[in-house]
Amino acid sequence: MKHLLTTILFFLLATVSEAAKPKPFIFVPKDAAGTLPVAVWLHGYRGYSPLGPMPGESEESIQKLADALGAVILGFPATTDLGDDTQQWSEEPVADHAYIQERLKTLTTGLQVDLTRVGLFGFSQGAMVAADLATQYPESYRGAILMSPGGIGGPKAAEKRLPQHATQHYFCFCGAEEHEGNVGLTKAYAEHLEKALGAHVTLKLYEGVSKHTRPPDFMTQFTAWMGAILKPVEAR
Repeated sequence: MKHLLTTILFFLLATVSEAAKPKPFIFVPKDAAGTLPVAVWLHGYRGYSPLGPMPGESEESIQKLADALGAVILGFPATTDLGDDTQQWSEEPVADHAYIQERLKTLTTGLQVDLTRVGLFGFSQGAMVAADLATQYPESYRGAILMSPGGIGGPKAAEKRLPQHATQHYFCFCGAEEHEGNVGLTKAYAEHLEKALGAHVTLKLYEGVSKHTRPPDFMTQFTAWMGAILKPVEAR
């Protein structure tokens, strides 16, 4: 009952504030055939940009990623509007999952997408939410790219190992000289995902990187990372 009330509450908050939120973004691969997997961007605290996951990158560059990946790439403002044109995730897995699923279905209406092949990629608070949701709902998400995870509250990753976890792929990244909280959470997630849940995990701490930002090789490696996550289970 508590989870149901939480979901309803955040749905109402999200619906009421939807008109004031920035527009979502969506990139559909050109000349794509058949049903398409989907990569969902989860932004950091107050960090949404309708221009996409990499501020400073052009729409053309993100479109090239979608074309190379052969998947829809989309993103949208987080669950809770803070009243100043910025948003944050609720960090309540039930509410954030319900919101993301609703956004997914709405934004992909009219497209041929395979919603059983969805990967998450998030930065900072969005990375923490991505890890928690992908572990709590492995039937809905094939895995996640976690970039410098951090949040307001603590992590809420699944504790119980499920068969689907063994088919998931996670990439855990952080600057080696970032805040110790981000570095520690990155390593903690990697250990939990691999040892407790049995998922496939890649951990990398970028030497010499102290700025709280996305990995320096994000634009060149994203399709390889997300491609491994979205790869059909039978083809792995």
